[in-house]
Amino acid sequence: MKKRTANKGFKLSIVIGLMTIMLVACGKPLTEKLYSETVPEDIKNSTEITQEDKDLLGKAILYSMGSNTDLSTKTVGQIITDEKQRQLKLEEEEKKRQEEIKRKQEEAEAKKQSQLKLLDESVQVGLIKKSVTLKDTNKWIFSDVIHMTLDLKNISDKDIKGFQGVITFKDMFDNEIKSLNVKYDEPIKSGASTPYEGSFELNQFMDKDTELRETPLDKIKVEFEMDQIIFGDGNIAKRSDIE
Repeated sequence: MKKRTANKGFKLSIVIGLMTIMLVACGKPLTEKLYSETVPEDIKNSTEITQEDKDLLGKAILYSMGSNTDLSTKTVGQIITDEKQRQLKLEEEEKKRQEEIKRKQEEAEAKKQSQLKLLDESVQVGLIKKSVTLKDTNKWIFSDVIHMTLDLKNISDKDIKGFQGVITFKDMFDNEIKSLNVKYDEPIKSGASTPYEGSFELNQFMDKDTELRETPLDKIKVEFEMDQIIFGDGNIAKRSDIE
C-alpha cells in the first residue's frame, strides 16, 4: 500500500510540474510523448507553442486524471488534437442541450397561451338588465337588493357543462365598480346563449355597491375572467393550473 501511494504521488507531482511549466513556458514538442524525459525541457525552451495549445493540453491532463485515461502512449500533438475534438463535441452537446431547453420552454409557453386563450375565449358575458328592490322592512326586506340579468354566450367550438369565474363591472371610464363571483352549472351548447339571473344585497356602507346601484345600465361595462370551465367532452381547464 505504501509503494502504490508513493507512485501515485510521484505521478501527480510530474503532472503538476508539467502544467506549471506550460503556464510559464513556450514550446511545441508535438512529436514527443507526454511522459518522455525531454518533454518538460522542450516545452520550456520552445517558442512556438500557442496559449490555446497549452490550455488544451492542460484540460486533457486534468480530464485524464478524472477519467483514468492513459496518455502515456500519445504524443503531445495527438493529445492536443484529441482534446480539440473532445471540446468541440462538448460544445455541440451543450448547444443541443440549450436548444432542447429552449424548445421545451417554447412548447410549454405555447401550451400555456393556448390554454389561457381557451379560458378567455370560451364564454362571453354581457349585462342585459339591472333593477333594484328597495329596502322595505314591512316586507322583511332589510337592504336594497340589486337584481341583474346576464347573457352567457358559449363562443367556443365545444359544448360546455359549467364554469365559474369573476365578473367585473366598470364605469364608462374603465374604473372598477365591483367584482362578483359567478358560478354556472348548466350546459350551454356551442354557439348558444342563455340568461343568468342573479342578485345581491346592497351594503349601504360600501360606496362601490351604491355606485353600482346608481350607474345606468348603458354606462356599465362588463369584463369576465374565467377561473375554471368544464367542457361537454369532459376536459377541464383551470387558470390556477396554467398560471
